[in-house]
Formats: sequence, C-alpha cells, structure tokens
Amino acid sequence: MRKFTKELYQKMQLSIQEISNSGIVGFDYYKTCYHETIEISRKLKAFILDYQFSDEKEEIEFFKDIKPRFQSRLMYFKELIQVEVQKPLVSEKRLLAKYYRRSSNHYSVLASRNQIFLHYMRSNFDSGDHLLFVRSSDSFDFIQTDLDLDENYSTPASAELAKLISYELVIDHLGKKIERLSSNSNTDPSTLPRQLVWTGRKAALIELAYGLQSAGIINNGNASVAQIIEALEYIFNVSTGKYYRVFQNIRIRQGSRTLFMDEVINALNKRMDETDMK
Repeated sequence: MRKFTKELYQKMQLSIQEISNSGIVGFDYYKTCYHETIEISRKLKAFILDYQFSDEKEEIEFFKDIKPRFQSRLMYFKELIQVEVQKPLVSEKRLLAKYYRRSSNHYSVLASRNQIFLHYMRSNFDSGDHLLFVRSSDSFDFIQTDLDLDENYSTPASAELAKLISYELVIDHLGKKIERLSSNSNTDPSTLPRQLVWTGRKAALIELAYGLQSAGIINNGNASVAQIIEALEYIFNVSTGKYYRVFQNIRIRQGSRTLFMDEVINALNKRMDETDMK
C-alpha cells in the first residue's frame, strides 16, 4: 500500500507542477488542478476498495495519514475555485486584498469550528485512533460532517481532517496573495516555472528548514526560519502551512526527534558504501 500511495501522490504533485509550468493561472489553473486531483483520487479509491489492510494499524495509517493528504488537495482546489468565482471584478489592489482577507477569515472560522477534534489532532494524540480512523457504522458527536461518505472508503474523522488541512492550505495561499497585493511587486512567484517538486513529507522539509537555521549556515546565521521556509517552499513548489505547529510535534516525538535527518544520513552512507564497492 505504501509504495502505491507514495508513487500516486508523487504523480499528483508532478501533474500539478506541469500545470503550473504551462502558464495557466487563476480560475483556469485551479479548475485544471481540481480535475487532475479528481482523477488521482479515483485511482486511490479503486485501489483501496480492492485492497485488504493487513491489520487495524495499517487501516488507521491510511485514513489518518494518507487519504487526507490526497483529499485535502482536492478540497483545496475546489475552495480556491469558489474564492476565484466570487472575487469582485476590480483591479484595485486594496479592494482585492480586502476581499482575500475576508475570505481568509471565513476559512479561519471554519477551521476552528470543531475544537475538540482540532485539539486531538494538534496534540498528536492517538488513543482514539481506533475509533476515529477505522471504518465503522458508529458515529461520534464531536465529528460533525456534512459530507456524503462512502462507508467502505471513509471515516468521518478522516474527512474532517482533510477539510481542516484544506482550510489551512487555503488560508496560507490567501495570505500570500494578500502579501503580494500589499507590496510593490507585480510578479506572482507562483506563476514562474519551477522544475523541482518536494514529494516527501512536509514535516521532513520543516525539519530541514529548522536544521539549516540552527546550523547558522545561511546568511552567516542571520536568516530566520520563516525566510528559509519561504525559500524552500518556492524552490520545491510546496506549501508547508503552519510550520511552527508541525515543529512543536517534532519536538515531542518519541525516540529520535530528527527522523528526516537520520534518513538522509543513512541514505547517504548507503550510497557511499555502494559506490566504494564498485
């Protein structure tokens, strides 16, 4: 399962990158990406409906970690289409920025509606995962979803998590639009062609950013985490969202707190060992 879903997610990211490189912007960009993510989502669903999870742990992994990553991207582009459709027909930057701020506030309210579930996820709890992320006919009062769910492919908590992630992605996207409108720059960096795409975990990129800042090797140690994050996001065509919250979860990891760094070290050592043997 992991191999298939990882490759499918990479395919989705690369497809979105190709659409970005094509020069399409605005409504047409969001709509094209939305249709692409629909096709990817259909392939994911077809695979899972024909797949037998090895145990409850694997099922939880899918509905808590994997499916929301796909579903949130679909929801993200759907919401951006709505934002674009409702955008006022004005060219004045001040009025556009006002509209985007109002839209951002709207999504902030939506994201904070389910405080109990929000606290559960942000606190990195897992004691209730067997109830929240395993397919069941049982319902929970604090998971209120308006989605029409396929019981064979969904859990209410999985759908709710995808919505929360999508809202944060939208808020981050709108924040960047507001920032550009508030500056003197007329260039939208998101429309510039970029060939590199981050296909790993966002937490890994955030761990890398904090590592680079802590090592003091950029701008003689004067670069902030925010500046490094922004640069990495641009280079790798990815949005990390509220990275500081992810860092809080990294800090309280059990065992090694530098999972990505450890993976990089092991992978590099393995490559050098293999090269030495040639």
